[in-house]
Amino acid sequence: MITKTYIRKVILQYRVLMDRLWYDQRNKMLCQAVAEFIKEKRVEQLHTFLAIAKNNEPDISSLFPSLWAKRIMIVVSKTDFMFKQMHHYCLEEHTDLFENSKGIPEPVDARETHLDNLDVIFVPLLLADQNGNRIGYGGGYYDRLLKETKALRVGLSLSPPVDRIIQTEKWDVPLDYLITPFKTYNYG
Repeated sequence: MITKTYIRKVILQYRVLMDRLWYDQRNKMLCQAVAEFIKEKRVEQLHTFLAIAKNNEPDISSLFPSLWAKRIMIVVSKTDFMFKQMHHYCLEEHTDLFENSKGIPEPVDARETHLDNLDVIFVPLLLADQNGNRIGYGGGYYDRLLKETKALRVGLSLSPPVDRIIQTEKWDVPLDYLITPFKTYNYG
């Protein structure tokens, strides 16, 4: 049986070796789909991950200026690896970012906030399937985060979903939507 650990290793290696032109084209298409989704769902507050550049993660930061102009609140997190939790902060135009030990950009001197009024959480993933299951990096941070709120759970991927992820765990929280450069999948 192919394990999640093996899948993470293979997908991450694939991403790291990805052609830059291919990445840029797909990421631009993904950003357009995300902007349409935000408009369609009338999002006022969203939580998103900040892309790990070395892992060629989907990066929607090019949308931030237009979201701020529309007064859409953007929330990002800092990860406390010792206590396996995330703390949430408002990302504003003047917020400085610093890469933590894992290469994750995190806000510096930002205002801490709560998740009470979030409309959407954009979830990082390595792989998703046709049923809304996903494989992340394996720490469970987003599964715990997704249980804290009633916001829409939306995965972002540069690739279409696979048919089925066989190995799922009882604590895995499925997605409501998956946005790819080619199609938005609704699992609700």
